[in-house]
Amino acid sequence: MKHKYMLVAAIAAFCSPSLTFAAPNTGPPMTNGAEMPKTTPPVAPNKAAKMVAYPLTGTVVAISETELTIKGGEGKPDRVYVMTPQTVIVNGDKTAMVADVKVGQKVGGRLEKAASGKDTVLKLNIGVKQEPKPMPKPMPKSMPMPK
Repeated sequence: MKHKYMLVAAIAAFCSPSLTFAAPNTGPPMTNGAEMPKTTPPVAPNKAAKMVAYPLTGTVVAISETELTIKGGEGKPDRVYVMTPQTVIVNGDKTAMVADVKVGQKVGGRLEKAASGKDTVLKLNIGVKQEPKPMPKPMPKSMPMPK
């Protein structure tokens, strides 16, 4: 008896109108006899237009409303960056102004890569902890040579 119910359920499922087989797609979709317009695939974003930001650390050589110059590494030229009205200047968690930045001060921040050559300062933090100058190490006492 159990097998009869299973057989009836299988036949009912096979003959059910909800179970239909689709015809193979041989052409463009049609509605009311007219061809449906083709949709264009979404355009991938341009990677070149993507903003590239990177960190800034260094010592201030010069600063103005439009430019920030940071000391270059040993034997390297100083680096010049563009300052804009959108540049955010902070001292720790407080806002600051260009006048608060001093020459010789250590700074940190965030830069935006520019195709034109001069990168733009997005954020400048003048509250970077200053590294103390290292104390000279004492000379080790010379040890007598063994005989």
